[in-house]
Amino acid sequence: MRLLRPDLLQWWLVIPVLVASCGLHWRLTRRFRRREAIDRRFASLSRRSTWRRHAAICGASVLAAAAIVFALMRPQLLMAERVPDYEHQDLIVMLDRSISMRARDIAPSRFARATAELRNLLRQKPEGIDRIGLVGFADSSLVLSYLTGDVESILFYLEWLDAEPSVLFGTNLGAALKSARDVAKKDDRPTRKRFLIVSDGEDNGTELKAALDLFRGEGYRVDCIGIGSEAAVPIPLAASDTEESYLRDDAGRRVTTRFEEATLMQIAATTGGRYVRSTSGTELARAIAETAKGDRRIVGWRSSTEYRELYPSALAVAAAAAAALCFLL
Repeated sequence: MRLLRPDLLQWWLVIPVLVASCGLHWRLTRRFRRREAIDRRFASLSRRSTWRRHAAICGASVLAAAAIVFALMRPQLLMAERVPDYEHQDLIVMLDRSISMRARDIAPSRFARATAELRNLLRQKPEGIDRIGLVGFADSSLVLSYLTGDVESILFYLEWLDAEPSVLFGTNLGAALKSARDVAKKDDRPTRKRFLIVSDGEDNGTELKAALDLFRGEGYRVDCIGIGSEAAVPIPLAASDTEESYLRDDAGRRVTTRFEEATLMQIAATTGGRYVRSTSGTELARAIAETAKGDRRIVGWRSSTEYRELYPSALAVAAAAAAALCFLL
């Protein structure tokens, strides 16, 4: 233990002064009572304190004063604890860019909410996640960023995706997985790679089964976050100044999209990953953070020491002693 203000030690002199004052008060009270005896008729009305009461008052006064002085000296206690060291992992995010992600059953849209929560993840990167890569996909996939510790570059690509006006039809989850695997294979660091798909679950490709066989054979785990509601909702196109247009079929009817989680659940189950459903978008931030942390492995332990302040406890003791004095007096 150490004291930040040892120069205030002189205030401990108030304690013998209090003890002497209590003793003097007790002697004067006894002498006065011997001189001025109380008639037996009024003995029951007199509040005559006993030596135990005087001792309790003296003890509470000394305790309150000692606690206050102790708090003023700012005592700190050295605390040592063992802190686990977790392995560093790399996270490769596969973000669905297909037109169905423009649906607005999740405000402001499925895609806008997904990119917003991914930005929150990047700004508050979970402990244990070292570098992040980004793959965008629709009918085909595009590696937007290889694994990097530069968060600003990933944020730049997310901003670019939000402003990208192109309409991308189709969804090929198998192509996205293959591109993400290429990102992992081209990296020369031995860190463990985690994969995360953020999508509404639609898949129009034919490459998914082959991609899953590769991932399972190489021991890669893929976590999936599905975003969307149960309702069939229209798919908006680029908005004009007057009214918003929607995707229509050859007969002029609005094309709708519905969230499909079966494919995402299959990907997670096949690779040993986790699947999380986000129906309102508000769960997305927690789901992404929990998925990114994943099953972190402890690689070692380190000792951590810090000084803990003791003055709050001393002030609490002083307050309790002062309350006891109010009761006794």
